[in-house]
Amino acid sequence: MDKTNNNTYWQRLEAVIKWANMSTSFFARHIGLSRPDIFYYIKAGKGSLSQNLARRIVDKFPEVSIAWLLTGEGEMLGLPTSEYRIPLYEGNVAGSMLRGMSEVAPSQYIYLPVVEDCDCAFRSYDDAMAADIMPGSIVFLKKTDINAIIPGGLYVIVSSNFILLRRVRVEQGEYSRVLVLEKSGVAYDSLKIEEQQVEHIYRVVGALRLF
Repeated sequence: MDKTNNNTYWQRLEAVIKWANMSTSFFARHIGLSRPDIFYYIKAGKGSLSQNLARRIVDKFPEVSIAWLLTGEGEMLGLPTSEYRIPLYEGNVAGSMLRGMSEVAPSQYIYLPVVEDCDCAFRSYDDAMAADIMPGSIVFLKKTDINAIIPGGLYVIVSSNFILLRRVRVEQGEYSRVLVLEKSGVAYDSLKIEEQQVEHIYRVVGALRLF
């Protein structure tokens, strides 16, 4: 286990605990833990900061950036302005939630200054795209259209039959343009869909793997 990395986790945790002016034991109880053991494991380099633990902290202390807790990116404190807050929906990007996103509240908002302007974020669990995006990663999406597709780029295609994250190329079919959806690796077959069958297109502007 990488103790250096875990000690980096502990340095950030310790900074938050000191900022909250609490003892480690009281801080643990305050965020809903029955015991503070996980903090001592992380301090000793025997455990890591999980996303669940980070969420417990941010739920109680919304001033703290969950991105900073997990990755060290950005600043510890300071709520970002709304234009930089990214709505995260805790569901598979290939699930139906993306189609009805306007009717569902996001699970939370996250702030990642390294990610360019985007509309929303989802998880991706698609093993067929593991060479590009590890299953379980958060993918950040920006709505676009067929005219803006960069050949070979990563996109989420929404149609009435499916929602898929794939590498995309555009070809001219007999009557209309056709989107060619390619999985990672040459061993997989491509899927083609006509332009008029596409409801929405989202470009993948970034991905983040949280351990």
